[in-house]
Amino acid sequence: MPDKPPVTLNDVVSEASLGLAPVVPGNPAAVITGAHTSDIHNPAAWLEPNTVLLTTGLRFVNAERDEQLAVRLVEDLRKARVAALFFGVGVYFDHVPAKLVSACKQAGFALYTVAADVPFHRIENFINKSQASPDAYLQKRALWLSNDLLQSISAENPVKALIVRLAAACRGTAVLYEDSGRIVEASGDGPTHLIWKELRNRKNESDPIVIGQWGVMARPLVLRGDGFTLAVASRNHRVLTDLGDVLLETTQRLLAAVYGIVQFSDSRERHENTQLLTMLQDGVPVAREFRHWERMRTFRFIPYAPIRAVVAVNVAQQPLDPSFAERLLRGAETSGMGLLLAETGRTPENPPGFHAVVSDSSALGAWLDLTDRSVFVGLSEPYSDLARTPEAFREAEAAAGIARRQVQAAAGIASSATYQGIVRLDEVDPATWLLARRQSPQDKDKLNRFVEALSVDSELKQTVICYLVNDLDVAKVAGVLFVHPNTVRYRLKKAENLVGGSLSSPRIIANLYLAFHDEIVALGQASHEPRG
Repeated sequence: MPDKPPVTLNDVVSEASLGLAPVVPGNPAAVITGAHTSDIHNPAAWLEPNTVLLTTGLRFVNAERDEQLAVRLVEDLRKARVAALFFGVGVYFDHVPAKLVSACKQAGFALYTVAADVPFHRIENFINKSQASPDAYLQKRALWLSNDLLQSISAENPVKALIVRLAAACRGTAVLYEDSGRIVEASGDGPTHLIWKELRNRKNESDPIVIGQWGVMARPLVLRGDGFTLAVASRNHRVLTDLGDVLLETTQRLLAAVYGIVQFSDSRERHENTQLLTMLQDGVPVAREFRHWERMRTFRFIPYAPIRAVVAVNVAQQPLDPSFAERLLRGAETSGMGLLLAETGRTPENPPGFHAVVSDSSALGAWLDLTDRSVFVGLSEPYSDLARTPEAFREAEAAAGIARRQVQAAAGIASSATYQGIVRLDEVDPATWLLARRQSPQDKDKLNRFVEALSVDSELKQTVICYLVNDLDVAKVAGVLFVHPNTVRYRLKKAENLVGGSLSSPRIIANLYLAFHDEIVALGQASHEPRG
């Protein structure tokens, strides 16, 4: 088959169906070897000589203050030996921006308008199908599109940038779904929810779908162990036929690269996180505090702003689910809260859970809610002297012990209690703090012996605890226990005989409070909860 004659600029602009009008006429004999649509900021880097650039002028939107934007664009296109610039009016601009017209006139660079009712693919098809080898053009175009998509890797949000470029490449819509159907990122005005419904119901994953005027192609993929679906949709079905597989394949590989980079970055950050936390726990000399604060900036800490040590122990006494730590790390990142975190329980001496240093910020409460009552949590008092960190962790460990005992007491004496198992040491009263510092079994045994006789009679024990919770008010106790006040008085008199003193004596009350402390706190917690 003989080669077709080359297409000239005159052949293109003379075709009435293409709706081209000269603004700065070019050389009519100039050979045109291809046409590409792009609104990226540096299109010349991806264009071959003697090609035409089609643009809607997106780069000029809200760019009035950049006096040299048009000049730089025209100069780059001229250096790349691009044949002409075709500007689509009626999308972002009703007329070609004056600065672009001026730059083209000054450089003698060909500029034409494309009528608002003419789709760019009509011009691309006219030029590209007129070439000697359409297959070669498709290969070049696929490579150009791949390079264009590759530019998204360097963006601040590479996944979003990639989906935006993919939508532009297919002249329609691109969307990345989770397996649940939640949209991770989307660009374009296609019917994304309807697309997901059709994708979920289709039998063959490789079959294209038609939804009204939209053609849809999709591909399932797995990123970091999670399932996703990547879909593209376009009203120009030919684009999907020619380039759909290439676009999906390229984007899939780039997404894998992006997530791989993120995973590597996360791995390095986690290592640095754990290493820094260990240093703080081992003790930081005062002279080196500033250096450690500077390292902590990476994890969103403000130097010398208050922080807390956190000790958490898993309620189930089992290693934490991997997603649990991920949830805590992402929660802190989303809220901007400083966090250093390391899982514990890797040795028999350490119960499963985690240790952390957190910013004492307004985001701390919401972050603690992410633990979802699956761990006992103790927090130290706020501090800003990093040298205090080892002591702060001892405080947090004591607070976690208080949380454990209070939850266990709540389960035993007040089943309706919803105590969350979170204790901040600065909110603990002196009695609770002193009891948390019991160092030997003899300390606990001493208190147990004082109430040993009471503990044998559960009804008597309950009455005494309720009496202490309700401020020694017999009438209140009777109302809570649904008994007559005289019954309460009888039980209290009996209790006095067993403990060897009056229940109005400060000494007796103090001893009873210390002995039944956890049950008193638990019952008090339940009694102050709103009733549904």
